[in-house]
Amino acid sequence: MKNSIKYIKNYYNLADCVKRYGEDIDKSGLWKSEEFIFQKYLKHSDNILDLGCGAGRTTINLYKIGYKNIIGLDLAPNLIHYAKSYCKKNKLNIPFVVGSATDLPYKQDKFDAVIFSYNGLMCIPGQKNRERALQEIYRVLKPNGVFIFTAQDRDNKRFKQSWIDEKQKWDNGEQDKNLEIFGDKFLPDENGHFSFLHFSSIDEIINFCKKHNFQIEEYVNNLKIGSADEKNHETIFYVVRKQS
Repeated sequence: MKNSIKYIKNYYNLADCVKRYGEDIDKSGLWKSEEFIFQKYLKHSDNILDLGCGAGRTTINLYKIGYKNIIGLDLAPNLIHYAKSYCKKNKLNIPFVVGSATDLPYKQDKFDAVIFSYNGLMCIPGQKNRERALQEIYRVLKPNGVFIFTAQDRDNKRFKQSWIDEKQKWDNGEQDKNLEIFGDKFLPDENGHFSFLHFSSIDEIINFCKKHNFQIEEYVNNLKIGSADEKNHETIFYVVRKQS
């Protein structure tokens, strides 16, 4: 099924996905907005888990600017293999692990910070799976630890008409039956494969985090803290904290 974690795992294991994500390590590096928000909330001494790390774009580039206690974890073995090969070639001592955000292989209260870059949390199909991931993130964070992630704003004016049309489909029962809830979307890539993304409102994200006992620290559009060349990746940064 398209709305399963297995489907998404297979998608991100595709050779063209691995190539694209691998090239982004050096081509894209860290966005200016990422540098800003990470340096605002993360200390170099922090133990950091980079969830949905892909081929290691954020993990490797954070390591290069001084965040040495970082682990990258991703569902797709081919992406993790690429990350390990890159590190071996460039003599970087970064652990990369194959694993699921819904069942993290770590003890309670292990990390000072968890990050989930570029809409990664919302790439998990199924509301229950996203809930489970948030519960796992809360579990492995130390008290007062921070979770930093991004999510598309469904109310952004550039999406407005498409979501009005989509709402009409749901009201009429004409939506894609592979979709679970309003906001779910399958997105075609340049090679005709489909990834999954849940588009959420800001209120939805805030309520989602509060439901799981996270305190909201900040949310901000990346274009307000980043550079103009991030326009094609416009998203909302959320910083939430595990209450001590």
